Amino acid sequence: MGQKMKILLIGLGSIGRRHLKHLQSIENVTLAALRTNKGARKEKSDILEFFSVEDALSFQPNGVIISNPTALHVQTALPFLKAGVKVLIEKPIADTLAEATLLTAFSEQIRVAYCMRFSPLVVKLTEIFANDPPFKISFKRSYYLPKWHPYADYTKEYTAIKALGGGVIRTLSHEIDMALHWFGEPQSIKGVTDRLSFLDIDTDDFAFFTIKTKSGARVNFELDFFSPINRNEGEAFTSKGLYYWTMEGIWYTPYESNKSEALFKFTTDAIDEMYQAQLKDFADFILHGGSTNATLKEAVGVLALIQHVEQQS
Repeated sequence: MGQKMKILLIGLGSIGRRHLKHLQSIENVTLAALRTNKGARKEKSDILEFFSVEDALSFQPNGVIISNPTALHVQTALPFLKAGVKVLIEKPIADTLAEATLLTAFSEQIRVAYCMRFSPLVVKLTEIFANDPPFKISFKRSYYLPKWHPYADYTKEYTAIKALGGGVIRTLSHEIDMALHWFGEPQSIKGVTDRLSFLDIDTDDFAFFTIKTKSGARVNFELDFFSPINRNEGEAFTSKGLYYWTMEGIWYTPYESNKSEALFKFTTDAIDEMYQAQLKDFADFILHGGSTNATLKEAVGVLALIQHVEQQS
């Protein structure tokens, strides 16, 4: 990548520091951060740091990555969008659909960081479903919230606080983006969010919902914050058989046999490859305009589904 560019990071928590690590491996990128020093990760980074929007704008970034709490996304993005800067916003796009509408005029400058689109596993599933369309799909995603960021008090993290845009259905919305990316807008949505466990949070720690796609497929989701076993798995039934996947790989069992065949192995490097590909995509978006990251319209579709389930609860 021959052209030079400046990228500003806003939010240096867990995901912000992951972005920083991968951006540092891209050539001809000068990095800086806009910080508040209010989060759990207050230690100084090894890049230029600003503490006001005005100073950050004077850096004249070509791109901005926003990874602060969801409730702050829109107001954080607007000064940079108004200055003509391209922005990558962490998911979900905003706390409410009303807030998200404030970004409409800048849709061509915005991409939303649904990183699973760049996972080798998801790329493989996309190829499979293009040739063997499923009629029933299920996602199961769960982990124990207090272990999410071991360096922080989980009760003070945005995921545990409704006012900051937390909750399991918002935090674990990658699977929603995957389903809409594969199958388009749903015809119907039914579901519930709830706070069930002993966790000291004021938002949902459980979500169960189902959508019917325009093609007639049924897609189910079950998400929680209280499982001692980290689970990230799915299954899809097609006219040929069953596909099952975890973060270790994909297996296929045809109807004619009860024997599973391994189709894909998820290597230990795949997570890094996924984030690296996403940030390379953002760099290409800054320079050339093309991008595989979610558009504003697609991200608003995810948020609309989330709000629909929340309202039913």
